[in-house]
Amino acid sequence: MNGQHYTFDVLGLLDGVFQMLDRQTGTVWTHLDGKAIRGPLIGERLAMVPMPQMTWGEWKAMNPETTVLSQDTPFIDRYRPVRIGMLGRQEEIYSDGRLESNALVVGVEVDGLFKGYPIDELQAVGGVTNDVLAELPVVAFYDAVARTGMAYSRVVNGEAIEFYNASATGFELRDRGTDSLWDLSGKAVEGPLAGTSLTYVSSFISEWYGWSAYHPETAIYEGDS
Repeated sequence: MNGQHYTFDVLGLLDGVFQMLDRQTGTVWTHLDGKAIRGPLIGERLAMVPMPQMTWGEWKAMNPETTVLSQDTPFIDRYRPVRIGMLGRQEEIYSDGRLESNALVVGVEVDGLFKGYPIDELQAVGGVTNDVLAELPVVAFYDAVARTGMAYSRVVNGEAIEFYNASATGFELRDRGTDSLWDLSGKAVEGPLAGTSLTYVSSFISEWYGWSAYHPETAIYEGDS
């Protein structure tokens, strides 16, 4: 950030979600939105980057020269299985009650406005919805095979385009105007728009208790009308 590299450690929990401490300045940062909340860098914010989850086959096809993080480390005894979306009684106190505390949502932020897209609602409409948040046309989606959910601006060449899931049994993101095929990173890989990339908007899968505690003003997607 600002040309400086920072190293982070886990500090503790804030509203049931971990917060971080950077070693260089001792500033405390939130995990869900990357904001500095205490210390010398208070008010700063880390840039959000897309991190789609996908199958190993998809990732290797896209990045054949990739390296893999080894679990053979001196810290292997500190690793533990984590299953998101599982009921945690200690987390219920942070949820605002509009959804189950451990319900999974694709949390999306645009220009300081927030909206949670419940995974169940996205699956009910085929995995893809075309929406508008903070006056920006966005596409939010959930791929049940890769178990990933993200959102992108759907403005291409100055015009808003619409997307749909072209697969009846899996996930195949295509736009209705040109029927180009798009991958999980928001890039058109086939069709008239091949090579075009969508602009990522801050989005990731979160359990509801964390998303709603950090963003109590968040709206909730309730399915296509």
